[in-house]
Amino acid sequence: MIKEGDIVELLPTDNRNRQLRSQEKKYDWKVLKIDTPQCLAGRLGYFIKHIGSPHTRWVTADDIKINEFRENTYDVC
Repeated sequence: MIKEGDIVELLPTDNRNRQLRSQEKKYDWKVLKIDTPQCLAGRLGYFIKHIGSPHTRWVTADDIKINEFRENTYDVC
């Protein structure tokens, strides 16, 4: 189960994802939010941000796979 804070790999499931991976070398992304956005017609989606750039986008579960789990994303003092 993918959670907020997990590091995921963008899979080459469509032309845009393939372009991001091959031309822009954007493989690893962080999950920022899980919701049912209008842009995915109300389906469950993941709002992800590329690690190392401000690039963000909504994807479905089929577009990503987990690389690194984040058990606790809160800083402990």
